[in-house]
Amino acid sequence: MDVTETAGALIKPEAGNVFLLCKLDIQNNSDRELAVSSMMSFACYVDDTKVDISIPTLGSKGSEAQLDGSVAAGKKMSGVLGYEVPEGGKREISFKPDPLKTQQLVFAAEKE
Repeated sequence: MDVTETAGALIKPEAGNVFLLCKLDIQNNSDRELAVSSMMSFACYVDDTKVDISIPTLGSKGSEAQLDGSVAAGKKMSGVLGYEVPEGGKREISFKPDPLKTQQLVFAAEKE
């Protein structure tokens, strides 16, 4: 995961916040198609408080695609998630491959 913080360009975050952009590559190692939804498959937490995805944030990254669609078995998908978050704090992104199951992957969202 590639994590970038930005103060925005045309659209700016609220005072005390930054735009957090997370570029992810997903590889489907299963034997069935995987549905990926940026709104339903992912959750962002800052200091254990949930933060909703921010569509305007994606405009600050350019033309990279959001993580939405399906990935065939054995194939890959890349895209960007965007959040408006408070500056600082512990940031985590969780990915739930199947919304009906409890299994999930959790990533630390630290800028490079």
